[in-house]
Order: sequence, then structure tokens, then C-alpha cells
Amino acid sequence: MERNLFKPFLSIVVLMTIAVFALAFTVGVELDFVPGVNMKLPDQVEGWTGNELRYCHNPEACAKDYHDAPFFINDLEIPDICPDCGEPLYAMSRSEYEVLPKDTEFLKSAYTNAAGNRINASIVLSGTARDSIHRPQRCLKGQGNALDHEYTLEVPLEGRSPLKIRVIQATRQFRTAEGIVPYYSYYAYWFVGQDRETPYHLGRMFWLAWDRVVRSTANRWAYIAVYGAREAEGTDYEATIIDFVQKVYPYLLTDSMSNKVYKH
Repeated sequence: MERNLFKPFLSIVVLMTIAVFALAFTVGVELDFVPGVNMKLPDQVEGWTGNELRYCHNPEACAKDYHDAPFFINDLEIPDICPDCGEPLYAMSRSEYEVLPKDTEFLKSAYTNAAGNRINASIVLSGTARDSIHRPQRCLKGQGNALDHEYTLEVPLEGRSPLKIRVIQATRQFRTAEGIVPYYSYYAYWFVGQDRETPYHLGRMFWLAWDRVVRSTANRWAYIAVYGAREAEGTDYEATIIDFVQKVYPYLLTDSMSNKVYKH
């Protein structure tokens, strides 16, 4: 009996969701270019030291066959000039630059702590095109990773409810002189809109469509990721993720977004 009562309700929810997505691509909207994140990764957070990455795109010298030459800013005399060929350096790799819309903004940094742990962080901020951000699973598979497991992890944060992020366990095989060597990694991510957060790609798509229909606005969403190496078994890496996200999170949000998520 209860199941029969639930079916009409579920049908209404499904139909409303379809209607929202349909309308999202037909109504006129106003573009709101104010993001919910600061497009700057801090050089230092408690216990962690960062070094921002830059890439040379010169196909004749440093980026042949899309094998980019990466450089750390702190190691360069001129932050935006390649020390090997003199060409400009970019915040994203050559393949990323060619695939993503040109108004997409990108940041990448590598962080280390006193214990020798290393974690990479990146922020992708969408532009006017909807394809600036896509499912991270697509990129990971395209890079040759096998996706072993995916789940939601809660990061406790003082002054607000826990931050939910998605974590992917991945494995990639590298061919070396000694044979095939597996590389085990984790990839944790979440999305931030102008006034919302979600760990789910479909959730972001729903709110993107909702804002277009209900608010008649299109917001810039950010895709934040932290990633690094892990052991083949176990989840010890979660402690590194939680520690780093707790330390870096307050630096990522704009004042407006911070006022929305923290309990003042």
C-alpha cells in the first residue's frame, strides 16, 4: 500500500526534474560572473607549503606529443616564461588548454608537509560555456586510470556542518624497464557555485538548471580537487585529505560564500 502511494510522488519528482532541465536550455538568462571561490591557492597553510604549477605549450621544444614541461613558480626567475625556450607558461597543460573553452580559469599547486606527505590541489572555474566543467571520471579514464572505487567522505569543519566530498580510488599501469608498475592514487573533489556546494556532478547540473529556470541566472561553478598517491590497500590517505582540506578550505571561499556556509 505504501509503495503504491509513493509511486505518484516519485513520478511527479521525475517529471519536475525533466521539466527543469528542459527549460534550462530554452529560457533567457543573465550571466552572473561572480564565483563562490577565490581563484588563488595559498602559498602556505598551517603545516603545508605550496608551489604553483605552470606548463610550457611549445610543441617544437617543450611540449612535443603533448608531453608538457611542467615548472614550479618558486623555481623560476620569471614566473610566466619558460626557462628552456622563452615561450609563455600557462596554468593548464596544452591538452587541457586546447579542449577547454578559453574563458575557463585553472589553478594547480603541489603541497608538502614536514612529514614528507605530498598532495596536489587544483581549481577549475567555468566560463560562459557549460562544458568548462565535466565529470572527473571522464578525465581520469582518459588519462589511462582504472576507477576502482568511489564514495563520499565527510570532512569536519569548525563552525559549520561537515563538507561532503567525493573520493575516487584509481589505479594506473606504467611500463618501465623493470616491467609494468602499478600506481595507486586517490582523487577527491567537490563543486562550489555562487551560493551552493555539492560533491555530485548531477547535483551541480541540477542546480545549474534550477538557477537558469527559477532565478534566470547562469552562475560560474568551480570544481575543486585534491589528489595524490595511496597504498594498494587501506584508507590511510583519508587522514591526509581531511587535514589538508580543513586547512585550505577557509582560503578558497569568497566572503559572500563564506557567510552562507558558516554559522555566524
